[in-house]
Amino acid sequence: MNNIKYNPFPLAFEIQTASYCNAKCMICPHREVSKNLPNGIMEMDLFKKIIDQIDNPWGVKIIPYFNNEPFLDSLFIDRLNYIAEKCPEAEIEISSNVSLLNAKMQKKLIGIDIRDLRLSVFGFTKESHHSVMPGLDWNIVEKNLWLLAENKELRQSIGQVSIVMIDYSGIKKEDIELAKSFCKKHFIKFELWGFFDRGKNVKDYSNDVYRDSVVGCEQRRQQERMHIIFDGRVVLCCMDWKLEYVLGNLNQQSIKEVWDSNEYQKIRKDIHDNNALELCKKCKLSY
Repeated sequence: MNNIKYNPFPLAFEIQTASYCNAKCMICPHREVSKNLPNGIMEMDLFKKIIDQIDNPWGVKIIPYFNNEPFLDSLFIDRLNYIAEKCPEAEIEISSNVSLLNAKMQKKLIGIDIRDLRLSVFGFTKESHHSVMPGLDWNIVEKNLWLLAENKELRQSIGQVSIVMIDYSGIKKEDIELAKSFCKKHFIKFELWGFFDRGKNVKDYSNDVYRDSVVGCEQRRQQERMHIIFDGRVVLCCMDWKLEYVLGNLNQQSIKEVWDSNEYQKIRKDIHDNNALELCKKCKLSY
């Protein structure tokens, strides 16, 4: 079991500081899965305990969201400031659906060094946006987008702003072209990502993937990334929406103890030895 190669300390941390999302996306498991799982907000003491253990942050990515909308966390700005204070050399990545990024929130973000701000905008007209993100108000999202695009003071502290759209069967060419035009005008990166059914966790859409043989993950998540939900439990990856593979608990264990644990090692070995989990067999990123 010890011969499986993995990074001695995680290169990235995905941290769910709160479990909530308001978008109700038709292409995301959250609207269904969240009904049957515990929900809550991470205690600040636990969050600080996690960040304090990242004592050599150069090259480490801290991603303070995980299958949620981060700005629904009332402590989110405090958490970002704590990361900046304790891990100034770490890369901060944030993804948001833009609904809460109003002028007041943008003012609070000014001066926080964010490497990558990803804006999930899955439609670019009122009708299209509502059809895929029915929990949001396009008028508010569009207003916030324009404010951010033209907020020179905020953008000085952000390495890269991206608008992310998902290439699924319901996307319209018009939306893609409108988003591209907006991005070009405002020097924002445009990304069209392939659809992920999150290991068959999306109810209405599917990648139709099932592999009898799996020996690895394209993103090397079991070898490089740690995924932490709001209550401190560590799960396998961002596809594990139903928390089927809990590998430790950072309330009782250190990052290193969980990372080197027998549970984590067994998962790595099973994947390496083609004894993959059902979740991996259904995942688009497996090979």
